[in-house]
Amino acid sequence: AQELQVELLVNLESLMAEIGPLHDDTKESENSALYESLRAMDTESLLQRFSEFQPRLLSNIDITDANTDEITLDIESVSIPAVGNIEQPRDTTIILTGTLPENTNALQWRWDEIFGEVIVRANKNAQPLDYAALLSPGQQSDLIQFNQANEQSTWRVIANYIVVGFEHILPKGLDHILFVVGLFLLTPKWRPLAIQVTTFTIAHSITLALGASNILNIAPEIVEPLIALSIVFVCVENLFTKSLSRWRILMVFLFGLLHGLGFASVLETVGLDNVAFITALLGFNIGVELGQLTVVLICMLAVGIWFGKNALYTPRFSRPASIVVGLIGLYWFAERTVL
Repeated sequence: AQELQVELLVNLESLMAEIGPLHDDTKESENSALYESLRAMDTESLLQRFSEFQPRLLSNIDITDANTDEITLDIESVSIPAVGNIEQPRDTTIILTGTLPENTNALQWRWDEIFGEVIVRANKNAQPLDYAALLSPGQQSDLIQFNQANEQSTWRVIANYIVVGFEHILPKGLDHILFVVGLFLLTPKWRPLAIQVTTFTIAHSITLALGASNILNIAPEIVEPLIALSIVFVCVENLFTKSLSRWRILMVFLFGLLHGLGFASVLETVGLDNVAFITALLGFNIGVELGQLTVVLICMLAVGIWFGKNALYTPRFSRPASIVVGLIGLYWFAERTVL
């Protein structure tokens, strides 16, 4: 009989607390208190809690063969690192084993959507099968072939990463959303808005590519507070200017570089398809752009086309809204550096 081994590299506390795929920031989840308590546990205590969670985990992982027959899995080992910096997630390694029916030559993977996205990679006798795919929450993989080449659809790779990129803006990326809203608040006219968004896009695409390629790495503890501060800066400038300047364009470009590093940290968490790296990176970037354009469109439909030409737009809407958004950014800056 053939043996199957599955190695899971997971944020175990997130799975056990069922944070869910809608939250990049675990503090936004209703289960954040449970998550924080699990992160603070030592290895032995968390392992004991995990024993209660094992049936839930196994029942929500489906590995099937080409005949859709399910493979029974058992947990062979669990390796939980010691408690370190509880502000950073720790990666737990779980080894699952199962016995395959005779002549099994292909398998499919799926796990419950509550566990979020997953990167699936496959090997046969420790040799890579050139299969790596990012799956959206609850999505089933293609059949992973053991005895022939695995040809992955370029469009499927792009589509999967477009979803991840879009979701990082809507609904997960509130800080990125508020930055784009800050750009909109300066003036709700298509031309200056298009210049700012295009500048922002070019800049964050550069650092996203550098970060995803591990050419440029800056700790999130540095990047995230600065992203919050970029919101504050844009909103403060909105209070003192009425038109787009070269200075503004330069600052939007510099802040775009920062936001690109933030996007890259998301890709580091989710994982990149190492078989189709460029395709995956392109898909993620497209998803981010679609998310940003959706934010712009919502702003224009909700406010711009109705009140944008009104003389009272700036004093009655733009400035008060900029103050509110700027204060939110200031709170996030303090939260990410002091609190």
